[in-house]
Amino acid sequence: MNNTQLHIQANTFSLKRFPNNPFDKSLRAWDAADEYIIDHVADTINLIELAHIVIVNDSFGALTCAMAKLSPQANISVYTDSYMSMRAIAQNLKGSNLDKNNVTMHSSLMLSELAGKSVDLVLLKVPRTLSYLDYLLFTLSQTLGTASNTGQSPIVIGGAMVKLVTSSVMNIFNAHMGNTTTSLARKKARLIFAECAVKTDNGGNVAQTLSLNPHCIHEVQDKEIDLTLHNYPNVFCRDQVDIGARYMLKVLPSITRANQVVIDLGCGNGILGTSLLLQNAANAPKMIYIDESFMAIESAKVSLNNSTVDERLKARAEFLVGHCLDEFINHSEDSSGNLKGVDLILCNPPFHQQNTIIDDIAWQMFTDAKKALKVGGELRIVGNRHLDHRAKLKKLFGACEIIASDAKFVVLSAIKQRARA
Repeated sequence: MNNTQLHIQANTFSLKRFPNNPFDKSLRAWDAADEYIIDHVADTINLIELAHIVIVNDSFGALTCAMAKLSPQANISVYTDSYMSMRAIAQNLKGSNLDKNNVTMHSSLMLSELAGKSVDLVLLKVPRTLSYLDYLLFTLSQTLGTASNTGQSPIVIGGAMVKLVTSSVMNIFNAHMGNTTTSLARKKARLIFAECAVKTDNGGNVAQTLSLNPHCIHEVQDKEIDLTLHNYPNVFCRDQVDIGARYMLKVLPSITRANQVVIDLGCGNGILGTSLLLQNAANAPKMIYIDESFMAIESAKVSLNNSTVDERLKARAEFLVGHCLDEFINHSEDSSGNLKGVDLILCNPPFHQQNTIIDDIAWQMFTDAKKALKVGGELRIVGNRHLDHRAKLKKLFGACEIIASDAKFVVLSAIKQRARA
C-alpha cells in the first residue's frame, strides 16, 4: 500500500507528512475524516460555483489540495495554529501539481479578519484540544455572521474520527453555532453540520468583541513559580503548569557570564526561558523563544511582557515561529554558511504530532541543537524516562549527564564537543 497517494473523487493527490519519515510506512498525511469531508462536499455541493472556501485546522493539506483541485475558481483561505501544517500544505500543493495562487495561509489568530468578507463554505477539522475548538467556533460565530455579502449563511462542516466527537465537542458546537447535527459514522469517522445565523449589523464591532473574547487568554498562577502564565487556547497544558516543565525549573542552569545567548526551544508559554531570566538577573542572557505554534509564541510574548523581567531584557528577547531550529539556523548563517553558535538551549521536547505519538521531532530538535550550539554550549532537556532520550543524546553528542531524575522524569545535559581532526 502506498501511504503517500490519496485516491479520491477520481483524482490522485500526492500527500506526505511534514516532517516526512520515509521509513515509517504506517503514517499517512490524511485520515478517514479527511476522506469523509471531501466525499461529502464533492457529492452534495456544487463546488464549481463557490467563490470563497475557508479551511480550518487542516493537518497536512488533504482538504486544501482537494478543494484546490475540485474548486479551482475559488479563493481558499487556510487557518491553522501550526507552522508545520503550513509547511506540509505548501509541500503537498506542490507535490500534487496544484496552483497555489488561490490558496492563502494564515495563523488561526487571524480568523477575525474574515469579518465582512463573503464566505460560502467552511471546513473544520475538529482539534483534540477543547479550548482551541472553543476559540475557533466562538471566533467563527462572531465573524461568519457578518461575512456573507449575499445574506446567506455559510455552510459549516466539521469532521473528526469518532473517538474525538464527544459530548463535550458537541456542547461546544451547540453553544456557538446552533442547529448542529451529525452524520452516520463511516470508517470510524463522523461529520458535524452546523449553521451560523447571519447578523444584521456590518461587523464593525467584531474586532472589539474578539478582543474581549473570554475564550482566548487563560491566566495560570502558581505559588511555586514567580510569574503568571498567559496561555492562548492551543498552548500545551493550558490550564496549569506542565509537570515536566515544573520538574525542569528545579534544575535550571546558572548563567555565570554576561552576554550569553539562550534558546527556549519548543517554548510553549515560555515558562523555561522566562524563569531562567528571572533566576539570573545579574547575568541575564539574550533569550530567543522558538515554537511551531503561533499561539505558543504569542503566549510566550504576553507572559514575558507581563513578568517582572527587566524591561531591557524584554526588549532584547526574540520570538520565532519555526520548525525546530530550521528557521533560526537559516537566518543566523552568514554568507559563507558559518553559524555563530548559542550558549545554551533549553528544551521540553514533544513526543507527539497532531494525534500521533512519534519521536521524529524530538530527534530533529536534538540534531538542530548540536548544529546551533557553539563548542562548549549545552543542551538541557526534560523528558519522560521511558522515552530514553539519554541514549539518543549520547549517540549524538558523545556524552550525556543526568542532572536530575525521579520515577517519571529525567533532566539531561549534553555538551557540544570540538570536532575531532
